[in-house]
Amino acid sequence: MGVTLTATQIDPRDETWEEWDPACLLLGLACDEWELVECEVEAALHWANASAHGRPFTLHAVVKQPGEVGLIRLLGSDPTRA
Repeated sequence: MGVTLTATQIDPRDETWEEWDPACLLLGLACDEWELVECEVEAALHWANASAHGRPFTLHAVVKQPGEVGLIRLLGSDPTRA
């Protein structure tokens, strides 16, 4: 696929937090953002592919902590990002 992958074993006991019900954020090129809640990544991808009508999109996990909201990119890239 042309992507270099590095795999390293980890100990899950080292985790400091975990989110079992994350929201997913889908970003499109035309200010077409959607937050999907209570869904698995596979369901978010299915919805995105069906709704994007061939347009590129980026999938992020939404991480909400007290006083802030963060995004973790799961799939895609932002062609407008420098």
